[in-house]
Amino acid sequence: MATTRSTERVMSASSAGRAIAGIPADNTRLDWVMALISCAIVFGLYIDGWAHNHGRVDDSFFTPWHALLYGAVGLSGLVLILNHFRNVSRGFRWSRALPAGYALSLIGFFAFGAGGAVDMLWHEAFGFEEGIEALISPSHLFLALTGLLIMTGPIRALWRRDSDGSWGSLAPAILCFICITSVITFFNAFAPIGGDMIILTGPRPADHQLHDVAGIIPFIIQSNILLGAALFMSRRWRLPFGAITLLYLVNSLLMTWYRVGEAGEFIFAISAALVGLLGDYLLSGSTSHETTRLRLAGFLLPFAFSLGAMLVIHILGNSVWGGGGLWWLIHMWLGVPIMAGAFGYGLSMIMRQPAIPAEKST
Repeated sequence: MATTRSTERVMSASSAGRAIAGIPADNTRLDWVMALISCAIVFGLYIDGWAHNHGRVDDSFFTPWHALLYGAVGLSGLVLILNHFRNVSRGFRWSRALPAGYALSLIGFFAFGAGGAVDMLWHEAFGFEEGIEALISPSHLFLALTGLLIMTGPIRALWRRDSDGSWGSLAPAILCFICITSVITFFNAFAPIGGDMIILTGPRPADHQLHDVAGIIPFIIQSNILLGAALFMSRRWRLPFGAITLLYLVNSLLMTWYRVGEAGEFIFAISAALVGLLGDYLLSGSTSHETTRLRLAGFLLPFAFSLGAMLVIHILGNSVWGGGGLWWLIHMWLGVPIMAGAFGYGLSMIMRQPAIPAEKST
């Protein structure tokens, strides 16, 4: 009997050792839960941004606008911690108790919590930021970084798996790419394509150099952030048709909603969706990612995005803002989209470098 118990203990220890040696299996349910929570985090971020842009905030950290953002982050931590302890109870090591890709998300959650406390102290010490200061504030940038660590968990998890290119296998990663792209464009909202572009409409100013600079920068930044996300996704996966359209459409809706107040300005989303369809045509469904299509997408997507946005601004200037259309001349009408496309072409070169010829033997 003693020998039997001893054998059982040895077998139990051996089994535990095998369990402890690895990490939990891939968890599709966790992928979906974390992707949906990431969507809630981003929506909370944009609600807070909308409140700041529409005069709904006060000099307090504890506002209803922070509730969804911090509540969604708290929910992400709860989900990860519960999964962690459940897997520890199953025999996995403390440091390897989450599926691949999610340990960094858990670290991001705790870092976000620390950053939230620092942000509150920052406000108490230096006051509340105004305008662009809120986007550049170091405490807010730290929160953005740690939030991105949380939201990229499903991307890291799916990055290491095979995929058939269907929505069913890639939707969590696509949603998270949309989320992190929208965080990046949010913090670049000092150069928006939206209501602030009213400075480019109406009578042409006599001295318009600063207006030109303020107008050129948004087209280059916004169009190439979106392109970078599209190229990044298509470099790793064969994307289902509609993924890039969804990226462009959702991001445009969020950026337009939180920046502006006129319903007519949501026409920006129509222009963005059309560019997304072009991106799907050029990049989706291909396993080889032909270099020619990649280069075309690199130039055409930011070119079309910028030109389409300029056309929308021209329409809004006449019909919604009421001051007159875009006063840029043909040099800017075509030069700015070409410049945006040139930056995008450069991104495509980085994404897929030209082949390096083999050295000739001497």
